[in-house]
Order: sequence, then C-alpha cells, then structure tokens
Amino acid sequence: MSTEELKPLRAGDPARIGAYRLLARLGAGGMGRVYLGRSKGGRPVAVKVIHPHLAEDPRFAGRFEKEVAAARRVGGFHTAQVVDADTAADPPWLVTEYIAGPSLQQAVDAHGALPERSVAALGAGLAEGLAAIHGSGVVHRDLKPGNVLLAGDGPRIIDFGIARALDGTSQTTRTSVAGTPGFMSPEQFRGREVGPAADVFCLASVLAYAVTGRGPFGEGPIEALGYRVVNEEPDLTGVPASLHPLIAAGLSKDPGERPGLDEFLDRCSALAEGGGGGEGPPLPPDVDTMIATRVLETEAYTAAAKATREKPPKPKPSKPKSSSKPKSSGSQGAARPKPKAKKAPPPPPPPPKAPAPKPPAAKPSQSDTNAGVAVVVGVLLLIAGVWFVNEREKANSSGSGSPRTTSSRTSGIGDRDGAGDSGGGLTRRTPTPDPTREAFEDISAGDCLDAYKDPYDATEWSRSMPNAVDCDRSDAYLRVTRVGDEMGDCDPEPLDAESRWSHIRGERIYLCVERRLRVGECFLAMKSENEGRISVNNHGLMTSWGCGKSTVPKKFDYIMRVTAITGGDCPSGSRTWDFRGGNLCARVA
Repeated sequence: MSTEELKPLRAGDPARIGAYRLLARLGAGGMGRVYLGRSKGGRPVAVKVIHPHLAEDPRFAGRFEKEVAAARRVGGFHTAQVVDADTAADPPWLVTEYIAGPSLQQAVDAHGALPERSVAALGAGLAEGLAAIHGSGVVHRDLKPGNVLLAGDGPRIIDFGIARALDGTSQTTRTSVAGTPGFMSPEQFRGREVGPAADVFCLASVLAYAVTGRGPFGEGPIEALGYRVVNEEPDLTGVPASLHPLIAAGLSKDPGERPGLDEFLDRCSALAEGGGGGEGPPLPPDVDTMIATRVLETEAYTAAAKATREKPPKPKPSKPKSSSKPKSSGSQGAARPKPKAKKAPPPPPPPPKAPAPKPPAAKPSQSDTNAGVAVVVGVLLLIAGVWFVNEREKANSSGSGSPRTTSSRTSGIGDRDGAGDSGGGLTRRTPTPDPTREAFEDISAGDCLDAYKDPYDATEWSRSMPNAVDCDRSDAYLRVTRVGDEMGDCDPEPLDAESRWSHIRGERIYLCVERRLRVGECFLAMKSENEGRISVNNHGLMTSWGCGKSTVPKKFDYIMRVTAITGGDCPSGSRTWDFRGGNLCARVA
C-alpha cells in the first residue's frame, strides 16, 4: 500500500482506530486506506484500514491473519515494522512504523531518475531489507516503487508479506495473483509457486526504474505487460554499465538463474561506498528537500493534535443553584429573575454593565491567545504555516465550502470598527459548497474510478461525479491518466477507449481517462458497413454491458467479450482491433 502526500481527514473518516488517534490521510492501495496516526505515547504511526469488500471475504480474512502474524516477526534496518494489528475488528486494521519520507515513485515522478550512486545505495538497503523479510519466512510479492519509502537514514520497505493475503481475492490479472503489473515476476503471472527469487526479480525491476525513470517492461494494459514480462527481454537502455550486469541477471525469466540477495548487497554497497562517504543514501538535493518537507508536515500535524488534546476547556461561568430547588419549566421558568435578584454575592455570569469605552481591555486576552498558539504550534515558522494551511483545508472539507473559495465581505468596514458582532458593519457570507467540484478536485492521476460511458448517451457518464476506488476492484472501470485545466490536455486516441471528463464551473478541471478493459468483461459494438465485419468506436469501448444480457441499446448491435489484450496474436475465433500499441481481442458474447 503506497503512501501519498499528507491530506486532512474528511468528514467520513474515523477519528480513532483502536488506541490510535488519526491525524491525516496518507494514501490508499489494493488492501485499504492509510492514515497518519498517533499512539498514546505520542509516536507517529501508519494506520492501515482494510477495505470492507476484502474484510467480508473469508479467504482474505484467513490469509490476512496469517500474513500479519508472520509480518510481525520481521525486523531489520530497512523495513517499516508492524507494531499492532486487530484482524478481528470491523474493519480489520494494521499499524506499522511511520516513515516520514516520499515513496521512490513520488521522488522519480517529481524529479526524474536517481544518480548511479544513489541507486547503488538504494539497492544495498533494499537487499538488506528483503533478506530480513525472507529470514522471517515471508516473501514480499509486491515490491514496487510505491512500496519503497525514502527516509533520511535509508530506504524502507513497506507492506511486506501482505500481498499474499490478496491471493484469490485480487483481480489484478486473469490469473488472480497479487502484485503490480510491470514489477511482477514471470512466475507470478503464470500463477506458479512464488519464492524469494520472485522478490529478486522485483528488486531488479525497481532498481531499473530508479536509474532510468521507467519500468523495464514499459507501460500499458495488464495483459500486454504480462506478455512482455513472460516472453520478452527487458528494456535496460540507460542503465549504467556498473549496474547493468546485476540488474539484467536479476530479471532472468528462470528463478534459478537470478543472483541471491547477498550478491546484490555486496555489489551495490561496494558501488555506493566507492562514490564517497556519508551516512544514509546519497540522495539528490531535491529528494532531500522532499524528505525534509514530509518531516515538517508530520511534525505540524502531531503538534496540532497535541495542542488540541492539551488545550484546557473553557471554564463555564458558575450559576449558583440551590440543590433543593427542583427543575422548573413553563411559568416557573419565567419567575426565575426574582430569586436571582435576591442572591447578589457571587459574580453574575451576564454582567449588566454597559460595555463603555473598554475595547483596549480585550486586546491583552487576544495577544495571550496568539502567544499560546505560537508556543504550541510554532516550533518553526514553516511548521506553523503548514499547520494553518492544513487547518483551513480541514475546515473546507468538513462543509464550509470548496478549498478554493473564501468568505466575502458585503461592506468595506474592518474589524476594528466593531464589525463581526451582531449588527456590526461586516457581514461574512459562507459560499455554498459545490460537492461536484470537490469530487473533481479530489481526483489525481493514477486514480481509478467506478464510472463508464452511458450506453444510451455518448455525452453522459454512469455517475454524476467521479469517485475513486481501488484499482483492483472489478468496478474500477476507468483510470485517470492526467488532470489538466484545458481541453487540449487530454488527447484521446481513436479506438483506444480514452476520453475526458470535465467540470467547467469556475476554474475548469479535465480528467483524462482510459477504460480499463479486462479479460472476460464485455463492451458494445455495432455492424460495420462492410458485410460480416464488426465495428467498434470509443463510445462502445468506454461502456460496460452485462455479458449475459439479451438486448443492447440503440445504435449498438453486439455484446463483445474481451478474450485478450496482447502484443501478439489473438486467440482463435476472436475479432482483432489495433489497441494501445497492441491488439484488442474479443468475440461475440
């Protein structure tokens, strides 16, 4: 489960999981959602809450319990250790050590490929971490750039051993094996027994990605990637000569021909040390800045949580009441002013004094409050700034309006003129929240959506607003390839099942999306003008239609079942169309 940048909690997020207070969102993956949490002792932790649809699957529940038990035995310098879990909770959850740093994927996406020495140091750290995992009897099975976190004192491997729990419940490939296409071993794609050598293949793929900025088997549909991993040689263009033999050997199709982790550790550590001394991985300055920023963000969230917890409650003005006096209602309540007039000694809560010319007296309490906030939150000016920004975003997400809206004034009178009180000269207008815009703003490139084109109307979607779901789910029909602010940012290719989804109120947002067609799914096609041929277009490819249905919407004539998406030949009896650099194979359902 990969981590993303810290984001404020939303209204539907839990405040606590077990004994852990949740502070912010970290990201999501095939297993569940990840939160930044805080232990009772004040330590930051990563809290992973399992998706309900997985928790309800008895096969997943059994595997998850076994894998968590195994993962808790794993130690080592380069792993994020499991510290707590409750596999019987509803939903189940897992707590690991929190690593304040970006993932390898985030670092490469933001700043490009890493230098040779950085990758060598990375390889040594990952080899040491995998050795610790294997020594505990666990195989990672899903080592990828998103599961490698970069910290100031070296890389950390996360989610070790958990991928096995997804076996049999994952829909990543037609063989129903867990992992990430492009970073999976051939034996995983073939559905064969997976051992430590599979992690070596993944390690070599990750190092190739780190040093070139791309995966060794490219990108594309799952089936096309699987075909390349199993049958084609990796593209190692750009891998430096010092690392090329090691990475190439690690990507061998035969598990028995791959070098062991000790060879990766020895050769990578020698290359890293040869580049000069220094503790931790020799990362580029831009990546070091990303790590420092994440550390400051984490400190800001934990400081804000501590301030909230330690803030003393406001003392309520005491109202002296006689214990013998019964609760009154109706006319008795109206008679209360008389007893109050008799009891004059204690300080009355609402003082009947006229607030004459004493505005300066209020200023000391205001400055005291500001000073208190500065002491708690302001360890550094940057931390304070991050905290206030996040607090504002949190307020917006809880219903006060869109993050990009601000309150507006209907007069030019400032607060110093007494505005803000009832009847003052300043009126604040809270903008009406736009849930559709908020839904669009919440989507990022790489997200998967549970929407498809309306089969009856090419201009409509099956949902009124985008909704991100796990990419492993069967209803993850779309993948967002890019988010832009101009129509030209999305350039759909003909017959590649690509489209755009826009929100045009205010600043425009365009989601560039592609249909995630998988083997066994069905889409709609029509009769071609040429006799005996079947025609497809982007609208039909973007639809989803039940394979067992007996009718089709107007303008369509056929229900087509996907038999393969491949770079080679289609299975016998299938129709073939050019599709994303390969072939789309389907037959009439």
